[in-house]
Amino acid sequence: MPSITPAEAKTTALATALMSCTALTAMAQDGDLVTIGETTALVAEASTPGDGFEIVDGESADTDFPFLDGMKALATVGEVDAETGMALTGWPDGNAAWLRDEETVRLGYQSESYATMSTETYGWEMESGVLFTGSHLHYIDYDRAAMADFLGNEEAASAMVEGSGHLYSTIYNVFGEEVLPRSEGGVWGNQATPDGEIVEFDDAFVLSEGDFFFQSFCGAYYEPAGKYGDGIGFADDAWMMAEEWNIQEMFDEVTGEGDGETVVSKWNTNEGMGLASIVVDLANETAYTVPAMGQSGYEKIMPINPQHPDYVVAVLAGYNHDMAVAPLKIYVGLKGAGVDGQPLAEDAPERDQFLARNGLLHGRIYGVAVANETFADLGIEEIDPTQELMDAYITNPDAVESFDVAFVPTSYQWGGWDEPVAVGDTEIALWSQESEQPEGHTFLNGNTKTEHPAVDPDITRTRWVQSLTEQGGYVAFALDAIAEELEAADGALPEMLTGTATRTLAAFDGALTLEVGEKGVKHGGMGTHATDEDGVAKSTAPDGLMWIKGSDADVLIVNEDSGNAFGERKYALVVDPETMQLVEPGRGYFLAMAGGDESPRAQSGAGALPGTVVEAKTSEFSGSWNITALLTRKEDGSFHTMEEIAGTGQQEIIGSVPVNDHLMMGVVQHRTESGGQVAEVKADHGGQIFMFELELPEGAIDLSMLR
Repeated sequence: MPSITPAEAKTTALATALMSCTALTAMAQDGDLVTIGETTALVAEASTPGDGFEIVDGESADTDFPFLDGMKALATVGEVDAETGMALTGWPDGNAAWLRDEETVRLGYQSESYATMSTETYGWEMESGVLFTGSHLHYIDYDRAAMADFLGNEEAASAMVEGSGHLYSTIYNVFGEEVLPRSEGGVWGNQATPDGEIVEFDDAFVLSEGDFFFQSFCGAYYEPAGKYGDGIGFADDAWMMAEEWNIQEMFDEVTGEGDGETVVSKWNTNEGMGLASIVVDLANETAYTVPAMGQSGYEKIMPINPQHPDYVVAVLAGYNHDMAVAPLKIYVGLKGAGVDGQPLAEDAPERDQFLARNGLLHGRIYGVAVANETFADLGIEEIDPTQELMDAYITNPDAVESFDVAFVPTSYQWGGWDEPVAVGDTEIALWSQESEQPEGHTFLNGNTKTEHPAVDPDITRTRWVQSLTEQGGYVAFALDAIAEELEAADGALPEMLTGTATRTLAAFDGALTLEVGEKGVKHGGMGTHATDEDGVAKSTAPDGLMWIKGSDADVLIVNEDSGNAFGERKYALVVDPETMQLVEPGRGYFLAMAGGDESPRAQSGAGALPGTVVEAKTSEFSGSWNITALLTRKEDGSFHTMEEIAGTGQQEIIGSVPVNDHLMMGVVQHRTESGGQVAEVKADHGGQIFMFELELPEGAIDLSMLR
């Protein structure tokens, strides 16, 4: 048999991938595959299975959720478009919804996929011809009227699906170039040097489904134009996302076994361009890498209210390219400015026009710092920026609940497309250096595993809650002087933004117990989900987070990612918007559970999508989104128009509705169901998108009864 070159092998593999897509189209149209929305069984459970009828492949288990008024499946990973055969990939993560037109709700979600570090997804082809495996960014369109009635009927979601696809078809890299096929000189940043050279993966990680791969799109955020008022915030409808984790292992060669194992690093990823921070121009289906926001990898990029028409501000939550410690961060950008901070030239390319309109060309990354004299109040006696100071604070029962903070940049700032810088030479190592500490302050560095932030739905405030995943707690931040401070910056980037921090939920045993309503029984009879896997009364590894504000209450919808063998938890925390403390100290409300290594449902081979169970594994609820404004009818029975929902209208509508009448969507990652059709269509790991409605006790949400 004649030998072939690696390039020829890759070309053959990519051709095969495209041929398989054609075959899937035919299979979908012939009815040989389960199509989007046909699966009605839920991944989520109210309690561990207790009767035989609850363990049937293709059927739900216990769905008598104690504090939900309903939950139904919208789509399941591995299902395919009935017309095109295009599959929904997993794991599902960042998600949102908006109106495509007056009759159609567009649901967007991205898959958190790791290519050859997991199982490759099918190649996603861009207009340039380049193929990307790994994470995908999907949309599904639903009939609006049918979706509004969905929780109240027995229909499968397939009856209201109008189509699906991907949210962009063109992407630009960290060098500002449209990504082309490798055969035409294309480059993607996660395996590129600053001079644009591609560094090959180790043989064990060579891609077969694409030229490049999107590394683990995790939490995401949909930000409509003018969300905070005319001219305030983003100028365009945008989707924010980022690649997540350092991929050093893909360049490491491992030899030997057991204690004799040797790891040889072929390349240090800190010498490369790192991980992409990305904004999608939804109107033009174009994605741009945004190096001004950093190259270090994030869980979630979430815009917040800048209170000023000339600036944008966004929370940057994530991982700092595996560097040991870093502070919580925000990004501040100047709208209309080029890289140099001056007004962008009128003849600038569309790439720069879009980014500048949205404040994403000239900006800096700011970390949270605390005045040195304040650290004693946080229970910290030795101020050492190389240590996990935030973690020491959140776990200390005797520390103060509220304190002043400042957000301050390091000496690093992105210098433009013609000055590419390796991620190791950006800000990632500066936060802990003594010379970089702000005068009279020290960065409140902590473990860099921080998952979702959640923005205050009150569009008059610049406030958010941030999860501290490693220890399991929440801190709320408010920048109440931001309007004056940005005005004083006078068209430049501010030297500092000040605010307050409040410990919403501490991270020690006894901080949180969930009401389970006679449900929430752990797999194996190991008690209830009132406490975590180990029986500790606290939040453990919080991940997905959404803050909803109705006419009667403020609620945090929390998802954990703790590896709970007895079923992962999804729950609600009711917060007092004045104090940012729990309305009922130490109490939350269990909403649902999913998966777990000890799941009897999975161990028996039963799942939501029939024939897909591989083995019992842990799951993860991974985010929620409020779709109330899209589906609420006015007194005359009509829907709110797109014009009425635009800008500040959406939250005004949501805020007029009691929280128990809010309609929500969410996702669950479910590795258990990764075989069968999921594997056949190259969708990586399983999961589900679902719709739900709260039913919290009146006493939990009526502040007048509790104050």
